[in-house]
Amino acid sequence: MKIIFLYKYANYEPLGIMTLIAILKQAGHQCLYVDVKLDKYYIKTIKQLKPDIIAYSVITGTHIYYQKINIKLKNNLNFISVFGGPHCTFFPDFIYKEGIDILCRGEAEVSFLKLVDNLQSGIDVKNIPGMWVKINNEVFKNDLADLCPNLDSLPFPDRSIVNYYANYRKMKRRDVIASRGCPYNCTYCFNHANKEIFKNKGRYLRQRSVDNLIEELQILKTNHSVKVFHFQDDVFTINRKWTIEFCEKYKEKINLNFEIQVRVNLIDEQLIKKLKDAGCTLIIYGIESGNDYIRIELLNRDISAKQILESSKLFNKYNIRTMSVNILCLPKENLQNAIETLDINIMCKPNYAWNSIYQPYPMTKLADYAIRNNYFNVDIDMLENSFLYSKSLIKGRDIKRIERLHYLFSIAVQFPKLKKLIILLIKLPLLNIFKIIFFFHRVYAAFFSLKRITFSEVIVFEKTKFYKVKRYW
Repeated sequence: MKIIFLYKYANYEPLGIMTLIAILKQAGHQCLYVDVKLDKYYIKTIKQLKPDIIAYSVITGTHIYYQKINIKLKNNLNFISVFGGPHCTFFPDFIYKEGIDILCRGEAEVSFLKLVDNLQSGIDVKNIPGMWVKINNEVFKNDLADLCPNLDSLPFPDRSIVNYYANYRKMKRRDVIASRGCPYNCTYCFNHANKEIFKNKGRYLRQRSVDNLIEELQILKTNHSVKVFHFQDDVFTINRKWTIEFCEKYKEKINLNFEIQVRVNLIDEQLIKKLKDAGCTLIIYGIESGNDYIRIELLNRDISAKQILESSKLFNKYNIRTMSVNILCLPKENLQNAIETLDINIMCKPNYAWNSIYQPYPMTKLADYAIRNNYFNVDIDMLENSFLYSKSLIKGRDIKRIERLHYLFSIAVQFPKLKKLIILLIKLPLLNIFKIIFFFHRVYAAFFSLKRITFSEVIVFEKTKFYKVKRYW
């Protein structure tokens, strides 16, 4: 069958989609990746290709955007629409929305292939695990499929399908993932809710073997002009023995720069030395809040300020660039709490202090808390596509000033002498000006502080036209 995966370019590679494409192509199906941002004439492109299926991967915040595109395409073409991704796992009633034919919950590697095989063979698709199927307005609901027990059994993501676009093809930083799941239960994160959904469906936290991961990296290094690998894992150093083995083999066989995300309670000097020696050039770590009560009690991050500060000293000692991750506009947070978050970041001296405006995703414990205490009125369609360029949905006395601080936060961390001026400025209703300042500082940081973007990557022409249809079929 002809399957189009439709997505919007977001400066990183869609690993889940590329893995599904690899699985489907192995089974003899024809796949195409269409990017609605990079192909100005994507509707014309899709009409020429006449797909049997158009598939979407959506998170809460993008679900309405893709549904609207799907309705537009339905008005021009006859195809089966399949929606998957985290939003569909958490909110399967999304299938009742206009234009959605099939919804996939959970990991799709087995379920989606079974669906496509059955459709091609004319076999009933009503009873496939993980699938909710709408036929003549009647929805057939199936239980979740089991989680994939062995990540090494999956093919490597098919990058050739996205590399027809110059934006992907010329990427110097390539995305890779070594694990699925997280053992922690931060109240703002989807993982604790996901564990409940997948209870009795297999082991939640799974890691690829180091050898399997190295094999993929070797292929990428050989076939692409990679300068740095970015690992998307929630916590890369979750298994100390695995991390040490990775560092030793990575240095020997890959020897390129790489970036990871860590929790500071899992870091010590020996491990930092191993990571640095292997080529780790950027560590992303969560502070989230500088207020002890909010961080430990409200967010369920059992990490002390002392641990955060000591780890940041180690990162700086070994000259590893860092990006701290923080959340503002939290329930119960006041301006003084937000300033505490600013202060601990100033003490940590990250190369860039990322901060986002809290999004109260329903089914998470923190969203439940916000709803119970009247900080938020439940409406998932209000949630933003971006944590950055948005306004807070949380009600609070100081919310407007904290919103403004959000846009000047990273500047205050990099230039602490401006802190008093910034605290004065956020009293003023100059949000649009603050947004402009935020944007330019973010670009500056990407170039000079984090060194994650090169000039050649910025000037890649985004409106890359598709190659002729005959290139695909």
